Amino acid sequence: METLNLFHDRLSLTVVLFMFAVGLWGLIAFIRGESLGGSLSGAMIIGQVLIVIQVVLGVALLIGDRRPVDSMHYLYGTTVLIAMPFAYSYLQKRDPRQALLFFSLAALFLGGLAIRAITTGG
Repeated sequence: METLNLFHDRLSLTVVLFMFAVGLWGLIAFIRGESLGGSLSGAMIIGQVLIVIQVVLGVALLIGDRRPVDSMHYLYGTTVLIAMPFAYSYLQKRDPRQALLFFSLAALFLGGLAIRAITTGG
């Protein structure tokens, strides 16, 4: 269980850094006049996969009777999990340039939420 807890802890830092990197990458691309492309979309999918793995590890820890310090941790984890699919469904028929800005801001938001989840996890 300690190994699982360590992996959950380290992956949370990976999610924060990855989402901030993707968000900044997208904002720079937006400032340069670009629109949403395959590379950035792929990076966002990788970020979502990391988040799903993080949640699965968290559920495994919960099943193993390892609970977070603050129950708000569940809210942050759930929000991080559903935010990117929600953004995708909202932006499916939008202008690719508008989608780039929204996805970039969503990635930065998710990085911030992941930080908050870390602080409530214990």
